[in-house]
Amino acid sequence: MEKIERSTPNVDQGYARAWKAYRRLRRFVFFLFAVAMLEIRFLFFIPAFIFALTFVLYFFIAACLANWKCPRCGQSFFKAAFLRSLFGGRCFYCGLSKWAVSENGKIIWPPRFPVGWRIGGKS
Repeated sequence: MEKIERSTPNVDQGYARAWKAYRRLRRFVFFLFAVAMLEIRFLFFIPAFIFALTFVLYFFIAACLANWKCPRCGQSFFKAAFLRSLFGGRCFYCGLSKWAVSENGKIIWPPRFPVGWRIGGKS
């Protein structure tokens, strides 16, 4: 799906894999949210058990996303995610920039919508 160039210098592949997993989890949360909204629309046509199961699954997967671990320090990247934005730009503990794929945080691979990566240097 997403291609990450292995020959790019100073790119830590562990960081790149971690951000790829984060993106995959985030897409799944958005997908579950969309399914839950469709189920609300068609509530009279689906069993209540399926509706409840979707919301419970959405809640737990979204909680995993909110407690996602920083690739550098291993702490929760989004501390107090329910009080601040889940789309925060830096790790609360070590200050690693979101989408950074190097130890110093200067090489960033922000995602391109809807798929893929592009490489860019931090200004």
